[in-house]
Amino acid sequence: MLTIKEAADYLKVHWQTVRNYVQTGKIKAAKVGRRIRILESDLKVLLGVMENKKQELEVEIRFLTKNRQKIEGRLLKLGAKVVCQGHVIDHWYIPSDIKNIDEKNDFYESGRGYGLRVREQDNGYTGKIVATLEVKRLAYPYKHDTCIEQEMGIDSYEEADKLLRLINHKEMTTLDKDRLVYKLDDYKVVIDDIRGYKVGVEIELMTDENRENVLPRLRRIAGQIGLDTSKEITEKSVTFLYMQEYSKF
Repeated sequence: MLTIKEAADYLKVHWQTVRNYVQTGKIKAAKVGRRIRILESDLKVLLGVMENKKQELEVEIRFLTKNRQKIEGRLLKLGAKVVCQGHVIDHWYIPSDIKNIDEKNDFYESGRGYGLRVREQDNGYTGKIVATLEVKRLAYPYKHDTCIEQEMGIDSYEEADKLLRLINHKEMTTLDKDRLVYKLDDYKVVIDDIRGYKVGVEIELMTDENRENVLPRLRRIAGQIGLDTSKEITEKSVTFLYMQEYSKF
């Protein structure tokens, strides 16, 4: 728990700036007696948000749909090109001390936690399995439409599983899906058909623009390809929704 002055030193700003952050809700604060105290962990989240404004982020909107054929037809008419097609198996991991879905969501959505995924993907043409490891974190706490992502190639799921268990992580969810990715100008449209579940569509843009400027453009594209932005749009990804039902702890 830090004082206003200590928080200012931590953020390298004037103490009045910190007081303004508290008054506007940009930083959470609590009263201890007559004094204001701020959690150091909340300052770390704020620093992350401030840093994220300087880098390229993935901004996206998500949909659950039953109109895949219509969507693909409109994408082709707009000149979109297929850039990836294949079978994907995603293995999602969490720290072993997380015991239920609520703890997992609190960990991820606070902005302090992360999503950790090992992916096995057959590109649909060669039959070769390529494995990758990705870490995803929300750029802004509780805002699922903007993420920081980092991915790297690995030898295999089995080798990654050994490593992750060694550092006290466990597999929580496995998704088996067929994936098709279209490129439409600078945007990606990802169609995921999760086996035994639903079809999800994501429209994505990698950008350093303010998310508030990007989201309306993503919605316009959604309308152009036949997605209903009032009924089919979801606040969270189809993967997140799948986890709510099928995660095991």
